[in-house]
Amino acid sequence: MLKINFEKLKMYLFAGLLVYALSLILFSTDGCAAIFDNLKSTGYEIFGGMKKIIFAAAGFGIIAVALGAVFGALNWKWLSVIIIGVVIIAGTGMLLEYLTEGTGAEVSVSGITDTLK
Repeated sequence: MLKINFEKLKMYLFAGLLVYALSLILFSTDGCAAIFDNLKSTGYEIFGGMKKIIFAAAGFGIIAVALGAVFGALNWKWLSVIIIGVVIIAGTGMLLEYLTEGTGAEVSVSGITDTLK
């Protein structure tokens, strides 16, 4: 049989309502767009810096795998993980830009005219 702890349920409901009310107060102004733009630019900056570090580390990893291949111990698993990781990191920047900036194919209503005249 299902036992419901009403004290915890009341506490969770109250906490949820409090968070909802707080978010209505904080994010009801036009400053939300500025906050999002600030977060977006900071995210681009952090991701760009991390991308350079990851590419440099991947370069050292490829060199290490190549040295292993020279001495007859080629590890295909490590090489495939490095290549897949670099491809994912390289594509993530374009994906983030697409998701935050849009496709550029937005059509303005003022440019649409009546063709039946």
